[in-house]
Amino acid sequence: MSALFAAIAYLLVPALLIILCQKFQLLDKIGVVVLSFGLGIALSAGLDLPGLIGKDGLTAVQTNLSEISIALALPLLVFSIDVKHSLSMAGDTMKSMGVALLAVMIVSAAGAVLFNGQLQNIWQIAGMSVGAYTGGGPNMAAIKTAIDADQDIFVTMTTYDILLSALYLMFVMTLAKPLFGLFLRPFESNGNHDDGESQDKFAHMADETANSYKVLVNTKTMPQTFLALLCSGVVVGLSVGLASLLPKSMSSAATIISLTTFGLAASFIPQVRQLANSFQLGMYLILVFCFTMGTMTDTSILTNLNLDLFAYIGFILIGSLIIQALICKLLKIDTDTFLITSSAAIMSVPFIPVIAGALKNREIILPGFAAAIIGYVIGNYLGVMVAYATRHLVGA
Repeated sequence: MSALFAAIAYLLVPALLIILCQKFQLLDKIGVVVLSFGLGIALSAGLDLPGLIGKDGLTAVQTNLSEISIALALPLLVFSIDVKHSLSMAGDTMKSMGVALLAVMIVSAAGAVLFNGQLQNIWQIAGMSVGAYTGGGPNMAAIKTAIDADQDIFVTMTTYDILLSALYLMFVMTLAKPLFGLFLRPFESNGNHDDGESQDKFAHMADETANSYKVLVNTKTMPQTFLALLCSGVVVGLSVGLASLLPKSMSSAATIISLTTFGLAASFIPQVRQLANSFQLGMYLILVFCFTMGTMTDTSILTNLNLDLFAYIGFILIGSLIIQALICKLLKIDTDTFLITSSAAIMSVPFIPVIAGALKNREIILPGFAAAIIGYVIGNYLGVMVAYATRHLVGA
């Protein structure tokens, strides 16, 4: 009974956090994702959860919920993406995004070689880093499952990522433009990226506030929301079934790649792509995943800083930024496009309007959305690829 109560609590706590964020603007500025993860860590530190619920029962609930929530979330997050439209917004933006993705992959692999003697399972860290910094947090979580990465490493990386990504965001919004503007050319407006149709296609992904989740309780669209969940369940079933045909050592990676691939394939079906609220439902399941992972945190990682892992993540953020800037100089890509695509890779879709506003350039918002979506779409593939390539490189 206590395990059932725990499972219900894990599913509902993110909803309570959303309600609080809707009422208090300060909490909403922090963000529901950060609050979900942070509250989970706080409960892990302040309460004896295994004693209250039972160690075996709690572990089963945490493991099952984390795996099920991320599996269902992945297809839901891509169902509403118009891939063809995103790809059509090419030019310097997609060229610069390609450079950003390549830079993250190169620096992650190079860092794995440099830190190989200091960090265990460095190939897992490299793969998850590529997922995080080409797509976002959901990609890192997916790759963690795909490569059966160590649980403690994942939680520690998530904690450090929140801190270092915040520092990166502050830098991009303040000092980056005048600094990189010293050797990259200025942005030249052509007025091609500000059409209403494109803005509508990305609007549902751009809203990072708690108010975006209100649509999930809209009775008029609730049947479509359940249908989206059912479609995601079908994708999960197909993916698990396909993975079961492969050797056990490949099953986790095959499941995640299949989830992404089948989810993208479904997005080309207009009836699926137009289902209401699939993205928001996927994000809610990400909140459940974050809260669950937070409660599984060994809080000693906050008091005993792993300087090597902290340095490795910082090395990726700084190194990829420098490499991308140098290649953008060779390709004659402007400062604003460089910064918005770097941010699209490192920070993901919801931060694009924030960064475009800081750069005082509204025209780069939609290309930035398109670039971030492409990064999210291929992040799982790149992360798994780099993980196993790095494993071979360091002889793990």
